[in-house]
Amino acid sequence: MKASLTFLLLLIAYPAISQLTGKIINAETGAPIPYVNIWVQDANIGTTTEENGNFSLETTPESLYVVFSAIGFETRTIELKNIKAKIPLIPKTTELQEVVVSSKQAAKELVIGKFKRSKINKFFGCGEKPKIWARYFPYDPIYTDTPFLKKIKVFSISDHKNSTFNLRFYTVGEDGAPGTYLTEKNMIGTAKKGNKFTEIDVSDLNILFPENGFFVAFEWLIIAENKYKDTYKDQGKKVTVTVYNPSLGTVDTATDEKSWLFNEGRWQKAHKNYFDDPSKKAKDLYSQLAIELTLTD
Repeated sequence: MKASLTFLLLLIAYPAISQLTGKIINAETGAPIPYVNIWVQDANIGTTTEENGNFSLETTPESLYVVFSAIGFETRTIELKNIKAKIPLIPKTTELQEVVVSSKQAAKELVIGKFKRSKINKFFGCGEKPKIWARYFPYDPIYTDTPFLKKIKVFSISDHKNSTFNLRFYTVGEDGAPGTYLTEKNMIGTAKKGNKFTEIDVSDLNILFPENGFFVAFEWLIIAENKYKDTYKDQGKKVTVTVYNPSLGTVDTATDEKSWLFNEGRWQKAHKNYFDDPSKKAKDLYSQLAIELTLTD
């Protein structure tokens, strides 16, 4: 009887986990959509589609809604019980600012958001659910002579030869959070193995710096080639966790004004530093992605 009661308590404490599998497709063409980030809303559960559009996602009885997000497509939130084997996403047409490509000279450059490697002592990575971390860049009239976004530079750490990630660019929403896309194109980047500066050329996107500023967002992809088992000791015990590369360098800042995190299917303001800091110098500060932008004319 005691053993039966123990088994019953275990069932109550650990609700059944079920596996949801499917394929994300373009609603107009039927083609698979790679690198779609998927979240169970308000839960610590998520994944990313592979290049063939397929995905596998663990859910619990408490899971109600699932969010599907991909650049160039309308974000969908679907009740779990209504999800079918194929989930179509509708292509989204964004009213982009008109760009006269012939006016680009690329003779002048201006670098903003400069950072030094020596100032980076913390890194932000990704666990077993996808994340998007966005940093806001306000407009300054001095950008008039170099209004086009040319290059993005971050400092990355990777345990793999190549770690794949995605860049997103957002306007500013009414609540100050990332709003609509500035471009409908995926910008897939690669971080090389080791501790390195990673640069991404985005000049082909022809992005003009908006007068109310914009967000540069780094999106982690929960795919097999980014997966890594990290081992560390906690109170003398060996602990192994699953992480997804790459990790990005951060700098400390006094406010959360410029940092937003898309987590559990929602945009949230960045939290204060939660790590153990022996010096206590950064206890009341915030971590902000170290991102350097090169502008051109």
